[in-house]
Amino acid sequence: MKKKLKFLFPLDAQFFAGIGFTTGGEEQLVKDALSDDPLMKQILEATSAIALLAIKKNLANTPLTEVDRSIYYEAIDARARADFSTWRIEEAAKQEEAEKEKPNMGFKVENATVTVATDAVEPRFSVLTDSADDQRELCLSRAVPITDNAGQPTGWYRQPVSKVDAINGNNRLYPKSVYQAALDELKKSGFPYAGEHPHPRSYKGADGRVLFDSSVPNQAVVFRDATIDQNGVVWAEYKPLATDMGKQVQAMLDAGLPIGFSNRMSGDIVTTTVQGKNVGVAKRLSLYTWDVVLNPAEPEAFTTPEALTDTAMSVILDSISKEENTVKFLQMTLSQLKAWKAENPGHADMTLCDQAIELKEKAENAEAITDELEKLRREKAEREQREEAERKKAAAQQALTDAVAALPYDQKVKDGLLQKGSVITDAAEVDAFIQRERAFVDSLVVGQRLSALGVPQAGRAAVIEPNVQVGAEGQPWKPIVDNLQAAMDDVIRSKTGAIPDPELRKANLAILDRTLKQMERENNPEFKKYMQSLTDSAAAINNGAITDSAVSTTGDFAQAAIISNALMTQAWQDLNFLQLVMAEGFGGTTYKVPVEILSADLYSQDDLVVGELDGIPTEGATTSLLEFGAEWIKRGTVVTKEAMVEMQSGPFRYDVLARNLANLPMRFQRYLDQRFSLEMLHVADEYQAKVVNNEAVAETEIEAGDSSNVPFGSNAAFVVKLLCGQAAGSYNPKLVPTIVRPRIRPFIDPAGQRQTTVANNIIVKQGSKTLTRGTWDPVTGQIKNGDYAVDFEKGKVYFTAESGVDTTNRPTISYSYATNISFFDLSVPNGVEPSKYFNRLLERFDYEKAYMGSAPRYVTPDFAIGSLNAMVNLKISELFYKWASPEGTRLLQGRMWFADRNGLNLGEINAPWAAGDSRILLGKINATRFGVGSPMQIEGPEPYYDANGKLTSAKQYYATEQISIATPLVTDKNGIVYNPPYRTIKFV
Repeated sequence: MKKKLKFLFPLDAQFFAGIGFTTGGEEQLVKDALSDDPLMKQILEATSAIALLAIKKNLANTPLTEVDRSIYYEAIDARARADFSTWRIEEAAKQEEAEKEKPNMGFKVENATVTVATDAVEPRFSVLTDSADDQRELCLSRAVPITDNAGQPTGWYRQPVSKVDAINGNNRLYPKSVYQAALDELKKSGFPYAGEHPHPRSYKGADGRVLFDSSVPNQAVVFRDATIDQNGVVWAEYKPLATDMGKQVQAMLDAGLPIGFSNRMSGDIVTTTVQGKNVGVAKRLSLYTWDVVLNPAEPEAFTTPEALTDTAMSVILDSISKEENTVKFLQMTLSQLKAWKAENPGHADMTLCDQAIELKEKAENAEAITDELEKLRREKAEREQREEAERKKAAAQQALTDAVAALPYDQKVKDGLLQKGSVITDAAEVDAFIQRERAFVDSLVVGQRLSALGVPQAGRAAVIEPNVQVGAEGQPWKPIVDNLQAAMDDVIRSKTGAIPDPELRKANLAILDRTLKQMERENNPEFKKYMQSLTDSAAAINNGAITDSAVSTTGDFAQAAIISNALMTQAWQDLNFLQLVMAEGFGGTTYKVPVEILSADLYSQDDLVVGELDGIPTEGATTSLLEFGAEWIKRGTVVTKEAMVEMQSGPFRYDVLARNLANLPMRFQRYLDQRFSLEMLHVADEYQAKVVNNEAVAETEIEAGDSSNVPFGSNAAFVVKLLCGQAAGSYNPKLVPTIVRPRIRPFIDPAGQRQTTVANNIIVKQGSKTLTRGTWDPVTGQIKNGDYAVDFEKGKVYFTAESGVDTTNRPTISYSYATNISFFDLSVPNGVEPSKYFNRLLERFDYEKAYMGSAPRYVTPDFAIGSLNAMVNLKISELFYKWASPEGTRLLQGRMWFADRNGLNLGEINAPWAAGDSRILLGKINATRFGVGSPMQIEGPEPYYDANGKLTSAKQYYATEQISIATPLVTDKNGIVYNPPYRTIKFV
């Protein structure tokens, strides 16, 4: 019995005959097997040596066994021998590339000297579906180079881009008459758009027009002409651009590989029945351009459009014209349906309208019920979290009580331990706490017993200060601080209605405690002075009330360090951004941070293998101290004589004191949050910012203030739109980045010397006069303290009438604009559900995180934060509750951190910050430093004078704190920043 051959790999006998391989009667078996192998099928169907060489190069990077790869290589070379008379495909491709003369079909383009080669292939068609469920037709084919009369390439190509009078794979039909009309309109406009890759997303503008989110880096080709041939194939002429994406297209063309195109257009589609199936027929089209597709669909997705005869098309067009007056009730909103019903009483289609209204009302009710159920679900989850936290804390406190009760100490010490451990919320922490405190108390007991036995203590190593006491005994001011903070919370709650966030406070107080302990370890002089005052104040406290006559008789209550302690704790515990910065103490007049000056990229592909006698290369990195100037932030308050008298009567009056002092920590807290966020935005915007020198304001970019939607009563006479790299006259407000805010920035020069510079300065000149920059108040529309002011987020400059600027006397402006920005369009395309559209915003976080963590940045962000309004767009996305893990464990604590997305903590801030509602900040925790040179201190009293300079009976008190906020950045010897820690997403 003859045994049949079984092939592990599909082979073609004619390609392998040269190496002695024969199949006898199995030749048909081999051919059938080849059709099942996609790689071999590509080799068989390649029509040029260049295409075969491109396939061979791709095989080098394709995961294959060496046996498989050798077989494919031999198949390619066999084709070279059979079809191109060379032994290797490289030789055939070289010969093919060197050929200059190509036969032509006499196709003329623009003039008699341009011809088109004839090596085009039959186009193939498929359908692509994007993330918004939009379907686009894809036309894939090989390009035809356009040559001049000498046979030289012109750089232009001709290729099919679409097909008319045929039913496509998504059951769409474009009548030739409709498509031709749209093509004629496009030609009139001179082909204003280039083709892009990938497709730009569409959205609907305020005027109802369909617009596209075009991106300059994605521009790939430019078109000059298009025609429809007798077979209904639309041919377009194009040339690759010199952009990165255009170079990718050129590489595909040079390799002889096919590329795809798809229509970028909008229009009206009417559904009708054609040959027994529903087909969407274009009634009107607006054609904008064709976009490139470099990653087409799978081969099996390609189909041949179903061509229709002229007679069939005539019937279809006639049926469409008859259906134009049919009312599309299901496409109307509920309000539109009710309006139509009121305007058309007795209409024949009234029953259909009523049914549509009923369906719409049911849908809205279902959506409302879904929202209510989702709200209840969230409330239940929050309630269960609170109950679980309370249960865990109760169990932890019970475990603490049992452990303390077993200790061999008197009751006063045990009470102190219980008070000190009242912050423990997890039973797992009790053992470590007991061991630590027991060692502390035992060391005191040992010292006391040795002294009682007469053992001399001089010369012995001091384990602990002999006068330090444990728990409440060692912190007699603690009840005062707690009661004063509770009173201040009551005052703040009565004014703002705000309820403290316990998780945020827990995290922030741990940072405060760690910072103060660092200052203590480093023997900070300001900290020593502060602690000495705190210790001294303890003598004036008895059972939670101040009894020192010096305090009560002079009214100098603020000299008590316990009030400074309470104010500092109150200010720090509610900071929104404190968890995002590295807080640490420093001494002296400057805050010094070590930074590296590098001579080469840390992530370069250096070879560290060094020969036996070869010199060892050095890293080329030096470390220097970057100094940041320390600042004293100060705020005062006034206490009247009547309030002081009230406080002197009886025990300590928390409510009166709190009412006078509560505003101070609120001011400090808001100021620090604004400084933290502004520093992060500064660093994000400054990375690779583009400098624009002396931009001459064009006539098209200036307008009167009353024509620019400024608030009523504004003193802005004229408004200038900064171009930010755009061309004058073609200003696109959706592509305007943020203007970088000027500031004084310290840096280390290559010699290691500290320098300062005015970074990103804005200079506006009217003729030879330099105008004075003020500040812009967007609420009142006022330019304050200057001739002009800048809206940094919107890229606009506002001028007063006194500045001398008008439409004739236009200024020149020097500034910098940010490039470290990713734009996101908030306009939901017509017909797309908002919840589905905003899935893209959630996905954008993943893309930006990957982008920041990849070369050359190498900084993976930990958080993304925006205003309440900005983050609403994220929360309404369909995927948010499925993938954001709101109930998951998060790195950052507090209600403002509401979700975790693939390790990215998502937060919302309910406080003013420079980005407003227009941006979301992504960043790395601890990239910004918060240096604390002194604890917050209250000083006073000082005399208080009225507006006329007359002395009053009131007293002034001042809260002060020495701080420095900075972001040290690693730079190379040329000042180029490595590893930028921040980036923003801007809404347009």
